Amino acid sequence: MTQYVTVTDVDEKLGTDWASESEKERFVGMANAYLSAQRIQLPAPVPSEIITAGAELSAAAADGSLYATKTQGVMTQKRVKAGSAESEKRFSDVSDAFGKHAALPERVQFALALIEAYRTIPMGITVGHGYGYP
Repeated sequence: MTQYVTVTDVDEKLGTDWASESEKERFVGMANAYLSAQRIQLPAPVPSEIITAGAELSAAAADGSLYATKTQGVMTQKRVKAGSAESEKRFSDVSDAFGKHAALPERVQFALALIEAYRTIPMGITVGHGYGYP
């Protein structure tokens, strides 16, 4: 697994109280594993955006939200009835309400936005325009 961020990096970005000392290595490891799964093309030295993303992901791991997802969207209907106590709620799809990364916590969405420019598309084909092709 590639190491994108270290405990020292996270401490510098977020201060030293972002997690207990005994858990920091684990949370940074979780952040590095998450970043590894994002297919990042890593230039040297590691860009500050990726370090910041790693810090955000480490903090998300520390607060338990790194692998958490939203399961409800915006409430679209609510019904309350007093006679014989009836209650109804309906929700839209979370992705309809919040977009493509809607099910992800805020810190994770921020981290993904920071690394987007460094992600590679596996088996991708680039089509050029204006290079003598019709």
